Amino acid sequence: MNYKTVIFEKIANNDLVVGIFGLGYVGLPLATSFAQSNVKVIGFDKNPEKVKKVNLGENYIKDINDNDFREVIGNKSLVATDDFSRINECDAIIICVPTPLDIFKKPDMSYIIIACTEIGKNMKAGTFISLESTTYPTTTENLMLPILEKESGLKQGIDFWLGYSPERVDPGNDTYKTKNTPKVFGAMSEDGIEIGQAIYKKAIQNIHVVSSPRVAEMVKILENTYRLINISLINELALLAGKMDINIWEVIEAAKTKPFGFQAFYPGPGIGGHCIPLDPFYLEYIAKLYDFDLSMIHTAGHINMRMPHYMYMKITSALNKSKKSVNGSKVFFLGVAYKPNIDDERESPALELIDIVANKGAIVSYNDPYISKITTHKKVSLNSIELTAKTLSEADVVVITTNHKDYKADFILKYASLVVDLRNAIDTKSEKLYKL
Repeated sequence: MNYKTVIFEKIANNDLVVGIFGLGYVGLPLATSFAQSNVKVIGFDKNPEKVKKVNLGENYIKDINDNDFREVIGNKSLVATDDFSRINECDAIIICVPTPLDIFKKPDMSYIIIACTEIGKNMKAGTFISLESTTYPTTTENLMLPILEKESGLKQGIDFWLGYSPERVDPGNDTYKTKNTPKVFGAMSEDGIEIGQAIYKKAIQNIHVVSSPRVAEMVKILENTYRLINISLINELALLAGKMDINIWEVIEAAKTKPFGFQAFYPGPGIGGHCIPLDPFYLEYIAKLYDFDLSMIHTAGHINMRMPHYMYMKITSALNKSKKSVNGSKVFFLGVAYKPNIDDERESPALELIDIVANKGAIVSYNDPYISKITTHKKVSLNSIELTAKTLSEADVVVITTNHKDYKADFILKYASLVVDLRNAIDTKSEKLYKL
């Protein structure tokens, strides 16, 4: 059987069935985008609660339009399941599973291994497979391929096709969503490139093809390492500027007036999200296998890892000037999301800062209009409290860790006795305001 001909006929006739493995921040928006294009989508997730919510039309990803989501669920374009045997119904499988770091900053590939094992056991011949999860270069060919061929008994390039396409989700971005964000894609064979491009075009407007999966894997690492290094630079300069009584925010605004050769990056308590804080460590991991030392990236990563500790010193200094210690003080954090106006606290530096302050004996609380409850890395569990004149005035210090649009500078300054602004959320001069 000519599997390539069969899958192209299905693409042309809108008979294609796409499986999305992992229904999180990446997988569910992608599944919705395919379903909106009249493609039948089966979403796979081992979490039965997620499966239940999807099938009930309960949208848990803020970036997905609720009406769009309910429509694709209502017309059965998108269904979810935790029954992995249904993988054999799919003509294409796109893997969107987590790839965290362990406590030693080593990539945890267990989710990819589980996904490939289940897919290999249940896939049919003629299936296209693509990985979108953050990973290190060579993952597709050296980790995924052997598992898929062993479990399925099929051969890549003959019986199935394997590729990589890095996710480029930017939570909270009102301009660029899944559909209109250009997609980079590389596959292990020419047929795989042709097929993958045709499949992704069903859901995404622009596809940029590269020569291999390892090139596509390196693209993702480059994009986020570039941001890491530049954010690290501005964080370090912000610390120096503070010692020199220079307003780093004014410096950045002035530098932005140059119409070429400069891109603005902004300091903060650290870097959050699943990509920027993690990608450099993925690259470090693979570089060690090639006996290569990434000294600049290593340094940049560690500068940002130390930022929460530097921000703790900012809080300490502010309290000291009010003749108070951290121990026993009420510290009220505004915002725990890793960036403004989203409901995602993954790797948020605010969580680490809360841990540090709580460990020093502070009475901690937080408000976040998008995140109702948190559990920090040190297992501090908190519920978001209401932002009111009373909660502001009762705090010994209010710390702005995320500059949500909901936070009004005048209101905060009016009722808070002391404010440490780590995000330049307040541009009004005040004796009770301390800035990064």
